[in-house]
Amino acid sequence: MRGAKLREGKALSILSSFMETSHDNATQQKSQRPHLLVVSHETTLSGAPIQLIHLAGWLRSRGWEIALVAPEDGPVLEPLRKSGVELIFEAQLLIDPAYAALRRLAARFDLVLANTVATWEAVQAAHLEQRPVVWYLHETQVGVELMKLIHMIEPSLGLADALIVPTKTTARIYQPLTRRPIQVVPYGIPDLGRTSPRPSDKRVTFVTTATYESRKGQDILLEAITRLDPDVREKGNFVMAGRPLETEFHEQLRVRSREFSNVRLLGPLEHQQSIDLLRDADVVVCPSRDETMPIFLLEGMGLGRALIATDVGGVSEWLHDGENALVVPSQDSAALAVAIERCIKDRELIHRLADRARETFERHFTLDRFGEQFEATLLEAVESRESSAQPGSYEEWAELYETPREFDRIALRQAIETFAQRPLFSILLPVYNPNLDWLTDAIDSVRRQIYENWELCIADDASTDQSVRPFLQEQAARDKRIKLVFRKENGHISACSNSALALATGEWCSLLDQDDTLAEHALALVAREVNEHPDAGLIYSDEDKIDLEGDRSNPFFKTDWNPELFLGQNYINHLGSYRTSLLREIGGFREGFEGSQDYDLALRCIERLQTHQVRHIPRILYHWRMVPGSLAEVRDAKPYAKDAARLALNSHLERTGIAARAELCPENVESHRVIFDVPEPRPRVAMIIAARNHGSHVSQSVESIRPYLDSRDEVIIATNGGGEDDLAALEKRGGIVLRDDFGSNLGRMNNVAAARATAEILLFLDAGLKPAGEEWLREMISQASRRDVGVVGARIWSTQGLLAQGGFILGLGGIVGVAHAGIPRGHAGFFNRSFLQRNCAAVSSDCLAVRAKVFRDLGGFEEKKLVENFQDLDFCLRAWDRGLQVVWTPYAELVASESGVFLAPLSGPDADYIRERWAVRLNEDPFYSPNLSLALPGLFGLAFPPRWLHARG
Repeated sequence: MRGAKLREGKALSILSSFMETSHDNATQQKSQRPHLLVVSHETTLSGAPIQLIHLAGWLRSRGWEIALVAPEDGPVLEPLRKSGVELIFEAQLLIDPAYAALRRLAARFDLVLANTVATWEAVQAAHLEQRPVVWYLHETQVGVELMKLIHMIEPSLGLADALIVPTKTTARIYQPLTRRPIQVVPYGIPDLGRTSPRPSDKRVTFVTTATYESRKGQDILLEAITRLDPDVREKGNFVMAGRPLETEFHEQLRVRSREFSNVRLLGPLEHQQSIDLLRDADVVVCPSRDETMPIFLLEGMGLGRALIATDVGGVSEWLHDGENALVVPSQDSAALAVAIERCIKDRELIHRLADRARETFERHFTLDRFGEQFEATLLEAVESRESSAQPGSYEEWAELYETPREFDRIALRQAIETFAQRPLFSILLPVYNPNLDWLTDAIDSVRRQIYENWELCIADDASTDQSVRPFLQEQAARDKRIKLVFRKENGHISACSNSALALATGEWCSLLDQDDTLAEHALALVAREVNEHPDAGLIYSDEDKIDLEGDRSNPFFKTDWNPELFLGQNYINHLGSYRTSLLREIGGFREGFEGSQDYDLALRCIERLQTHQVRHIPRILYHWRMVPGSLAEVRDAKPYAKDAARLALNSHLERTGIAARAELCPENVESHRVIFDVPEPRPRVAMIIAARNHGSHVSQSVESIRPYLDSRDEVIIATNGGGEDDLAALEKRGGIVLRDDFGSNLGRMNNVAAARATAEILLFLDAGLKPAGEEWLREMISQASRRDVGVVGARIWSTQGLLAQGGFILGLGGIVGVAHAGIPRGHAGFFNRSFLQRNCAAVSSDCLAVRAKVFRDLGGFEEKKLVENFQDLDFCLRAWDRGLQVVWTPYAELVASESGVFLAPLSGPDADYIRERWAVRLNEDPFYSPNLSLALPGLFGLAFPPRWLHARG
């Protein structure tokens, strides 16, 4: 909300004189203060900017090096300019979704101070640049309303190293929304000098200076004036001054004020004019509906003027009715009229209140008192950053976003009351000789659930520890929702889990291990998902790990349902919730799959579900304890689990009629690879190379590829020219060369070449690529031949051995970016994803395979509205819209002839078209967690805040 520019004219003498003094002092007491960037959303003569100017000048006098950045200049900044404060103006400062200017500036400074709730972007930028940031919040009810409109404000509260507010009332508004410390620092202003009382034979003058808007309550003041007895009213003068923010409101005031000859409405004033007006007053009036602590009241105190104020914001923290002011209820024009009448009839009351107001100013609102408290908080923010959790750490992230606060609990309980379905959850907990402390934690985590409609089904697998049975019996006696069964013989995990399942009477079953715990909001969010997707059959969440002390680490942020990735790893496991009827339909857990019994269970369940019935909640709802001998702590803790997992996968492939086999992942023995058969006879392949700028590389690429082709395959080259000798030689060997003035239109080059192809599979290759393994072509053909797969992409390395193409992530860097860009060979990436085939939103056309029929059904690459970039992205998204999968495989490897990683342009006609055509999709990549950052380079860093936070408002 940027105010109108102020009129030029009379100098701001009070501010200017103070700043000049500050500048002189600054040269005398240089100190090692942090270099401070101050961010202001406006430069108008309103309370928050004025208070910021006072602060900046005071800090400058203490030797601080300061820069102030704002969207535009304004006369209010002139005193800072004279004092040597660096002034920076960026028109796009607070409207750039990437925070580019703010991040660039924040990186230059030691500390950032963001002024008002409207500068939340500065808090985000400082956090991204790992700079300590202090947020100065003035707003009360306005802040509440803005948080409803702008979803990013509330999560930004948790990113500030400290929050400063002027009143306890303001603190109470923001404290429930953050665990960050909130420091109350009362406003402070320069001493304006007490003014002598006005002669008692004159009319009593009442003045209010505030912007004309409903929350400032000028209409209440006018109503109070109307209520006065005419004889009393004639003994007063009433002056209102300010900048109209609500035009209709101001016009209504103006029309109504014409009824009275002694009521004047003035327009916007310069600061000195405002001070002069207050100096000419007998009584300063604040009739507001909503305030923090109006600066003009402080100015009235400093001038030694009597005060009348409504009891809003922090007013009553400093002003007490009948002692140092007359305080009346908010929106009570009758009470306000009584206070005005008392002042008109009693000059001694005015003088007494004025004296007490001046004393209050001297005690609480001097600039030195304000500056010293504020400076201490700024310095503490810098110092505490050094000793606190590393900025951007998971410890910090979990504290901010996955640690429910009381208002979260209240909101969830209220939401639960609105659920159409309140399913009973049966939590299956098989136990065998458990550590009773950890089992206590597990059971207590169930008891603490915000959603209370659950039953805990505990099956003991004939534990030999004699303390287990009485412990469990005691737990069941404490809560009737706990059910027990004691098996007579040890049957291992599958049999024991089935015993727990036999106890279940709920519509849904959730799985819990004896060492682990549930987040307190786990079942509430699963229940919400059930209500939002009533036909769901399987629901899973994200998870993290806890150590023996309960400290959290290693968050596993999962993708939405990703069938290809699921063939390589069981990411459903924790927290997995299944419709009970489905579990019974498939026969529960199968013996013989111990160690991967839950993987086998999930594979058999998904065979009976449609894609939309497998739901993912991108929240950390499960804490997997790292204990000696568990998979959570060490790899290979249960070697039999890998064999069971491959058995489960191969059984799944056999049941579903998929011609493939499961093996160990060659780069990670904890994961798996499914090798799909190549159809017989092997489909013919058309190798299509667009030699847009690499005519000289074409021959090298073709020669490196030719050993993998057979005589039935085609080689088709579309070129703008160049390397004619090589191209002619290729033609002699049966290659097809299409010469034209294609310009830079890659889509058109590929479309023209594809139109000449007669093969069943089209394989688009960038000129300059060379195979890096023997099975690359077989892998591309086998994947592209699958009926449910539309597009296949390969793993491409740079000449330096860094990953150049690992599948695309929507929204990364603004439009699209490469997953794991730049990681070296052998690097697993995020939870082994650089080693595993998986579904992606899109893959690069640098090496892209597609069945010819699919290519033609989709209309080929977009060549009219996309000229140089994003044709592959657009093509893949259209394939998804047709119900076809896009698969990235690391088992087809190639090496580029050049170094570097793809960076999507953020401007130009191609970028504009993509944003318009796929606007919603660019913000919602189902295969990339909203808990992970969209900032380049795409190495799966944490998102501050997670995107699910503002997706729900």
